Amino acid sequence: MNTTHHRHRVRKLAGALVLATTAAVSTGCGTSSTPEPAPETETTPAQPEQTPGEQTTVAYSGPYDEEFRADVSSYAGQQVTLTGEVADLVPSRSAMVLTDPENPDLDPLLVSAQYAFPDAEEGAIVDVTGTLQTNFQARVDQDDVDNDAGFYDRHIGHPYLDQAGLGTE
Repeated sequence: MNTTHHRHRVRKLAGALVLATTAAVSTGCGTSSTPEPAPETETTPAQPEQTPGEQTTVAYSGPYDEEFRADVSSYAGQQVTLTGEVADLVPSRSAMVLTDPENPDLDPLLVSAQYAFPDAEEGAIVDVTGTLQTNFQARVDQDDVDNDAGFYDRHIGHPYLDQAGLGTE
C-alpha cells in the first residue's frame, strides 16, 4: 500500500469517527447524568391534530338529545362529550349506538371507540368523549365479513362519534 493511499484511508476513517461521535453526543449518548422525568400532569390523551401535552378543548358537553342533534353540523371535527343510553353494542368492533333515553324516536348516534368499551352494557347510561364526524363511511374489508355488518350499514352517511372514550355515570 502506498503512503498516499494510506493517508487517504486514515482521513476517511477519522472523518467517519468524528461524525459518529458528534451524532452520539448530539443525541445524548455518552452523558453521565440521567434526565429528570417530566412532571406528571392530568391531561387528556393527545388527539391526532394536537401537540402532546396540549389540553383538549371540548366543544360540547351534555346530553345526546334533540337540541344537540339539531346543531350536530356545528360541532363537526370537534371534541364533544355526550351523555346517553347504550342501545346497541358490538364489543368485537369497539362500537356502540347512543340514544336519548327521554326520546326513543331521536336518530341514534354511532360511537366508534379508540379502544374497546369493556364496561359498556346495553341499557347503561354513559358519557362518551370523541370527535364528531358528519358522514360515516363503512370500511370495506373482504376479510371482515361477519354478523355485525348490518350494524354499520344503517349508519352510512350519518353523523358519528369517532375515536371515543367511555366514562360511566
